[in-house]
Formats: sequence, C-alpha cells, structure tokens
Amino acid sequence: MAPRGPAPAALHKPAPSSSLRMSVARPAGPRLKERKMQFNDTAKRDALNAFAQLSPAAREQIQFSSVRLSNERFTGSGVLVIDANQIQGIVTAKHNLCVRANIATPTAWNEDQVANLITGFLDGLKVGYDFPAAAPDNLRQPLLAKEQILAPDNSDIEFRNGHGRWDYDLMFISFKAKLPIRDYIAASPLHRVAYGNSDQAFYRQDPAGKGVFVTGFGDVRNAQGGQLNLSHPFQIRNAAIASRQAQVLRQSRPALYFTDALIIEASNSNSTSTGDSGGPAFHVNGSRVYLMGATLGANFQPDRLPPDKPIINNAATALYAGGYLF
Repeated sequence: MAPRGPAPAALHKPAPSSSLRMSVARPAGPRLKERKMQFNDTAKRDALNAFAQLSPAAREQIQFSSVRLSNERFTGSGVLVIDANQIQGIVTAKHNLCVRANIATPTAWNEDQVANLITGFLDGLKVGYDFPAAAPDNLRQPLLAKEQILAPDNSDIEFRNGHGRWDYDLMFISFKAKLPIRDYIAASPLHRVAYGNSDQAFYRQDPAGKGVFVTGFGDVRNAQGGQLNLSHPFQIRNAAIASRQAQVLRQSRPALYFTDALIIEASNSNSTSTGDSGGPAFHVNGSRVYLMGATLGANFQPDRLPPDKPIINNAATALYAGGYLF
C-alpha cells in the first residue's frame, strides 16, 4: 500500500488529510456515471470486424491479458501486466474496492477504511484468465478459463502515485506468493502487457485520435439499455480517444472529480457497462499493443442523445500521469 514513485506534479494538489475536496469553483469536465456495455447489432459487428483486422498476435495478447474479477455479486475487469520495475500484477480501477463493498466512492481518504476495503476485496477474489483465443461474439457466456483465487496473504494492492486519494482511479494488484497466475504471466509475452521507461516517448504523445479496443466482462445490454443477460461475457468495443482531461466530474452522489482521464467516444448503441470498470483500453500500433488506461465510467443517457451519434462521454484513467507510468 506504500506509494511508489514521485507524485506527478500535475496531480499534486494540497488538500487537508490527503482528501479530495469538492469546490464549485473548479472547472467541470464531462460528467461521468457508471453505465452498461450496450451494443446494437451494427456496433457489435463493427467492433468484431475491426478486431479481426488485427494481427493474430495482437488479438491474442488483448484476449489473454484481459481478466475477469469476481467475488460473490461483484464483477469487475482488469489486465495482466509487467510494469516498469518488472513487477507482475493486475491493473484495474480503484473504485472497484467500493463497488465490491457496495458503498459510494468516498470524498476523503481514510487509511483504516481503505485497509478494510482491501481485505474485503482480496478475500476470495477470483481472477478468471486464459480465455481461449476463439473470436469473441460480444454476447455469449465466456468459455471456460483458469481461475486464480486471491487472499490477503497471497496478494496486496498498491496505489502508487495515487496513494492517499480517490481521484486517480488506478490500483495495482500484486502477488506475494508463488501462484499459477504468475507462471502464466511469465510464460509468454502474449499473456500480459509490458510497459517501461523506454515507452515514455509514446506515452508523452497527445492521445487524441488514437483508436482503442476496450475490453471487459460487464453486463450485456441492447441499444435501448435493456439487459440481455448477466453472463458477463468477454466483450470488445472499438472507439477513439477524443481527448485527455486533467480532471472530469463524475455524476454521482456525492459528485466526484477524477484526474487524468482519457475521454473516449461512445453512443447510445456502444458504451461501457457495470462490470467493465477497470477493463483495459488498448491501442495497437503495428505489432505493439499499448495499455492506455483502465475504464473509469460514463455519463451515458440514451434519452438525451441522437441515435448512434458518437459523443464524448466514456472515460478511462490514463496509465501515464505526470511523467510517471503506473
């Protein structure tokens, strides 16, 4: 749980008790709200057709590195990585701690509360991985996969440059024991996404306009928002990053600001879902698969949007913040 690396200057804002305080004077970016991965048939086909155009190695790396997180009624998503310090782990959304506990994201950081949330999150957490590389169909239940059961004695959670605050929504699940999932990560470059200091030049680029594939295991909904099933299949959607925002306002109770958000196009026929939180956003450049960030949420409201018109409303928390790779 100790912070790692320097706190990014762009993110460091003095706040009492390391808490995130609300202020009406702060500029409001796009409002974010957790929503559902919902597709119409055209959006499903478009995503799968775009995915099929990737090289076999890129497709397999995207599928093999994507993981499903589950614990009782909680479902989330994440990605297997090897970080800049050659540490194996899972990158996911920090607010999944609160989803698992069925509480709202706090407005202030409390170490005792966070320690309890970590224990509750890791105790019996099931990590589904090694999903076969058969083409996904964005609807059916996922094929059988390996499952790693975590616990506080074999794993931990690190917040790194987001320690002490809820506004930078990434966390890193690390492993404290020899586990089969660690052998899996090490077995092939296709089983994880690696990032390091040699990638700084890429991550310093303006991400606007870059295409991404967003994966997750959330609910399946149709274009009208109707729930089709709760099977939590492996789903892929393709979109483009519209911009990077220093902060965005999430439409929730209480309203919360989040920092370093990649704003990703979506529409009322193509958006993220409950259960997709923490799912990776990948950018493919030639043979290289880059992890851009992890799903934060959306403000998707189908009754206020023209059908199928891309809008700026989904968001992922950027892996690269303030000159530091998480």
